[in-house]
Amino acid sequence: MSKTKDGVPSIIHDSRINRRTLLASVAALGGAMLLPGQMFAQTPQAKPGGTLRIAMPFNPAALDPMTGRNVPDFNALYALFDALIAFDPATLELKPMLAKDWTFTDPTTLVLNLVGGVKFHDGTAFDAEAVKFNLDRFINDPRSNVKSDLVSVASVAVTGPSQVTLKLKQPNYSLPTILTGRVGCIVSPASIKAAADGNVDRNPVGTGPFKFAEWRDNDLIRVEKNPNYWQPGLPYLDGINFRIINELNTAARTVTAGESDLALNMAAQQIATARRVQDLTAEANPSMIFFTLMMNFAKPPLNDVRVRQAMNYAINRYELNQVLMLGLGEPTSTMFPKDFWAVDADTAHLYKHDPNKARSLLAEAGYPKGLEVETWSWPDQTSMQRMELVGNQLEQVGIRLKVTPSPPQVVNQRFYIEGQGAMILNPQGGWLDPSQTYERLFGATGQFNAGKVEDPQFRKLLTATGTSADAGERKKAFAALQRFVVEQALHLPLVTSAAMSIRNKKVKDFRYDRLHSPRFHRVWLDQTA
Repeated sequence: MSKTKDGVPSIIHDSRINRRTLLASVAALGGAMLLPGQMFAQTPQAKPGGTLRIAMPFNPAALDPMTGRNVPDFNALYALFDALIAFDPATLELKPMLAKDWTFTDPTTLVLNLVGGVKFHDGTAFDAEAVKFNLDRFINDPRSNVKSDLVSVASVAVTGPSQVTLKLKQPNYSLPTILTGRVGCIVSPASIKAAADGNVDRNPVGTGPFKFAEWRDNDLIRVEKNPNYWQPGLPYLDGINFRIINELNTAARTVTAGESDLALNMAAQQIATARRVQDLTAEANPSMIFFTLMMNFAKPPLNDVRVRQAMNYAINRYELNQVLMLGLGEPTSTMFPKDFWAVDADTAHLYKHDPNKARSLLAEAGYPKGLEVETWSWPDQTSMQRMELVGNQLEQVGIRLKVTPSPPQVVNQRFYIEGQGAMILNPQGGWLDPSQTYERLFGATGQFNAGKVEDPQFRKLLTATGTSADAGERKKAFAALQRFVVEQALHLPLVTSAAMSIRNKKVKDFRYDRLHSPRFHRVWLDQTA
């Protein structure tokens, strides 16, 4: 079985605090042959029962793994769906889930053997036919946002009742890792066939530990325990209520007030405040999420590499990390944290803060007096504060941002799909294999490549990252790819994030992983705490 240690990220936000207060607050933060259920082994003290109350920002885009686009989707996604392959949140080592084992029989053939006896929430059988149906849908459906994850797959075949064989266009040893994400989440084919136009965005039917119950836009998503879950004894909770509260201070206060048990996607300021409350646990764990300005580099002015490089030199990433992240993130010229296996230190900090260099590049590009750039932002107070600080730094070299704030679903539609505007500032990441991040952000079919163009050299370098199973060879290949993306300034990375959450003492066995994709299989509530 192929094993890979890869890593990825969530979203964090700031709040109603000025820069002086923020800086002063820094000091306050002082494959697998295991049984499929083993990674969620029962803890002796776990007690079943109770409903977990979660506060989280932003309405998800969709709860269909194929069509979701926003980071908040992941808060609920893995309560409803199991992936074909899982991973250890501490080591990122691959583990069995719906696939009990997998192997490359040759460099372009991946065989998955599936767990038997699993049912979808609608009572229909999970089997090889269901997996083929889903993978074909991910690849071919016009509404699919995950096509780029399976770009290397030539065909999917049922080779037994519980066996699926994937034939690849070229070797891609990252594929098992990719199957831990959205394209590994299997939806009931019966539910898709019964839905109008196959749209199950708001009626998700998976095999996960919880079943979908209701969704009130911008208010509540409610899931209930799956009484027929295939992993014995799990889940412990009777259900989960996801309350949608966009302002982070308000979300954090619901935990303090006892109205919520857990708040997700918090920012450094809420963590600093919560750590002063005795009965709360506030965590900022390593993350694969990062903040960046994504660019449409297919049209002027950002089709000129000199303009893109000028923006990168104009940014003081250290200041951004201190002011916006209270030092909890990492300033970076790339997309991954410094301890991630695929990071190349030589180009991770290529763009030092150099306003004079930025002005010189703008003049070379024909903008000696600067230019205006149309930019999108999320509308919450934290996101607008982030945009204001970035805009102030860019303005020092003559780059003026014309900012339009809109909800995530709207800006994603306008920028990434319709190609309106030149940039968007938002969190990115959350994919376990680095090839996914590069493919989704910069590949011609990537959901976050607004211009839908790519350099042939980019494709050559990206393909090379999957042709060897050797970790050392993959690291060299990613170093070359990272250098290309950084030197071409295909986006404007700012800082890496942290997986930040606040919870009360009742919540046990919760872990916010590097991908900001919480699993609730083993979470339980201690009513005596």
